[in-house]
Amino acid sequence: MALTAGPLSLLIMGFGAFGQALAGALHRRGDIAISVFSRNPPKDDVASAAVSAFIHDLQAIDLGAYDVVILALPSGALASVLDRLPPHRPRAVILSCVKGMDAETHDFPTDLIAQHLPGHVVGMLSGPTFASEMLAGHAAWMSLGCVEAEMARSIAARLASPLLSLTPTTDLRGLEIVGVAKNIIAIGAGLAEGLDLGANTRASYVARGIRELSLLLPALGGEAETVLSPGGLGDLILTCTSAQSRNYRFGQDLGRSMTAQTVTLTSGAIPLAEGSRSITAFLAFIRRSGAASGYFEGLAAAMANPAEMAARLLATID
Repeated sequence: MALTAGPLSLLIMGFGAFGQALAGALHRRGDIAISVFSRNPPKDDVASAAVSAFIHDLQAIDLGAYDVVILALPSGALASVLDRLPPHRPRAVILSCVKGMDAETHDFPTDLIAQHLPGHVVGMLSGPTFASEMLAGHAAWMSLGCVEAEMARSIAARLASPLLSLTPTTDLRGLEIVGVAKNIIAIGAGLAEGLDLGANTRASYVARGIRELSLLLPALGGEAETVLSPGGLGDLILTCTSAQSRNYRFGQDLGRSMTAQTVTLTSGAIPLAEGSRSITAFLAFIRRSGAASGYFEGLAAAMANPAEMAARLLATID
């Protein structure tokens, strides 16, 4: 199965900054008709110029009318949106840009998508992509994951544009695991900065996280080499080194505050700091898979014990 040549019909569900950035990059091809589902009217005229049609009513969506559907939704909204989609014929390839894990079931976004939308080919887009830079016209490089090799290559070739390079991979699970883990590692990198532990320590912490992932991935259903992909190392470097990253900033602010209160890991104390919400589910997933990780356990302990934060974080680097 592969996407055919010719005009392509594409729907982006979610038109926040990243949805807008994707629309702008994909529009550069010139042969993709882009529709968007967004509850609110767009505010950016430049991003809106790339869109053929806006849909504001979820019940008006017919997924069977599209070749590709990209889900650029917050992780907390994914299940409720999928629940309310009307019946349709399973034609579209569904690509997730959602990163996180369900707090109760520990499912990844592609698991939820497959459960709600049976019959569709499901894949994922992931990579070092700050939306602000994409909107400014800078090129981006992403991994496109799909368990079917031919489909992964076909979609990557069909969606690649002058501003968007796509590298296909069949390790969809590994890509999704790294997508969750890199946000958690970024919190630790931000903590190292906020606690003033020094650039050497921060770099060592991130390097230790990369090594941990390469060791963990085969035990969790992924492939070790996925760590070196755009959706792996590329995204890790970006997320762990810039205050533009919400997860890095969360860790930075947490380290600086040194509060005496226990942090609730699942509360999402800073909006959209996905790593703070997913760390508990990620640790449960590791244990359920029969694996163990002193590294990620150590970060969780550091976040939950502000008075011992620096010592517990340093203990993860061996």
